[in-house]
Amino acid sequence: MDHLLTVIIFLPLITAGLVGLIRNETFAKVSSVAVSGLVLILSLVLFVNFDFERGGFQYVTRLDWIPTLGISYHLGVDGMAISLIVMTALLFFAVFVWSWRIEDRPVLYTALFLMLETACLGVFSALDFFLFYIFWEGMLIPMYFIIGFWGHERKVYAANKFFLYTFFGSLFLLLGFASVIIYAYFQTGEITFNYIDHLKMGYPLWLQKIAFLLFGLGFAVKIPMWPFHTWLPDAHVEAPTAGSVILAGVLLKMGTYGFVRFSLPLFPEASEFYIPLIFTLSLIAIIYAAMMAIAQTHIKRLIAYSSISHMGIVTLGTFAMDKDALNGAIYMMIAHGLSSGALFFAAGFIYDRIHSYNMDDLGGLARYIPNFAVLFMISGLAAIGLPGLAGFIAEFLVLLGTFKKHPVWAFIAGVGMVLSAAYFLYMYKKTMLEEDTITDERIKKWKTLRDVEVHHLIPFVAILAVAFIMGLYPSPFVKIFTHTARMVLGAEV
Repeated sequence: MDHLLTVIIFLPLITAGLVGLIRNETFAKVSSVAVSGLVLILSLVLFVNFDFERGGFQYVTRLDWIPTLGISYHLGVDGMAISLIVMTALLFFAVFVWSWRIEDRPVLYTALFLMLETACLGVFSALDFFLFYIFWEGMLIPMYFIIGFWGHERKVYAANKFFLYTFFGSLFLLLGFASVIIYAYFQTGEITFNYIDHLKMGYPLWLQKIAFLLFGLGFAVKIPMWPFHTWLPDAHVEAPTAGSVILAGVLLKMGTYGFVRFSLPLFPEASEFYIPLIFTLSLIAIIYAAMMAIAQTHIKRLIAYSSISHMGIVTLGTFAMDKDALNGAIYMMIAHGLSSGALFFAAGFIYDRIHSYNMDDLGGLARYIPNFAVLFMISGLAAIGLPGLAGFIAEFLVLLGTFKKHPVWAFIAGVGMVLSAAYFLYMYKKTMLEEDTITDERIKKWKTLRDVEVHHLIPFVAILAVAFIMGLYPSPFVKIFTHTARMVLGAEV
């Protein structure tokens, strides 16, 4: 069972190699759907068999890689990691099904997404600093080309901006890794990249404060936190639909995952010290990004700003130093991954049919594509945290846990969350309703629109079904996330 994690990570990469060698469009499409579906099934097997009552990492594999430098091939997962792996596998499966009819260089397109899947799964599994950094940087290249090749008008500009921002953040992360590894060497006389070894190290406060900032800058750019957020709207606006789904659903979670995996357990005293800073940036993101979303007329730009706002909720819950808030933050990672993925699929569907993301060019679509209108509405309700869907549980836990120790901060965050309903309902009204504003020419065009097809329906149903399950039956998910809270906070929870 332990080696199954390795199979899950590298099966997409092996398939990408085969796709590149065979170079057949049908093989590329069939193999991508089949392999991503298999990866999803295998990840569910690991999820179902995960023992959340047992402490520590599970499904651990460790092999010497570069022993003279203390580098090893070291994998393992906790409750948070296995949940993110399942979500990642689900979103990539949805992306490959959605892309079934792609005609523009499908072989290269498929190979790049398969490579990207391996990098994303590896980030959530690596327990060696060197291995983690390889996966972390490995996702930059395929995503850069996905935006640059299949994006819209300003795709090259957006791809370059995405690469420069994230690579800039990665340099600080590299310095952070170097600082703790060098300190450990002077203390023990041995070089080690092993995450578990560093957990036991106990760094002095001065080093914690420095390393926290170095790690934090790397993670903050990836999330992205305010004021490092400016690359995200441009990347989303120009990226193809599938690229936006993975960018919002998976890549943004790498930053918040990094805070929980590295910053909190490795630098506990510094984490406490920087709480006011993190809270301030989080609340600015929640409120400012929500206000920016309300001001948008471009659908994807609106959803991009909503992602920045929701990730502010995640960082708020992460640093509340409370088990309920941390559970809620992890819950929000999954809930936002699902809802944002569904919303970007919805935006992509509208563009495929209308060839515009501008809300001023839309209106009254619900009458002509009613099935899509229902799916779009449910996706938006999942994003704004309607009771019965995953987002509600996540927001409730974050506010509950934060309110225990920081009631004022929690109240301000709660007010900011209300704005999410405003921008989604505004977007839905402008795109699906407002029939009285439609010209006769548009009505004639709208009547010819095709509603959702099978390759659209499967991703929507798969994603929204999980959102409903997590919203209606949260108990098993809270238990598995508590497994991580127990490890990170070091408390009896």
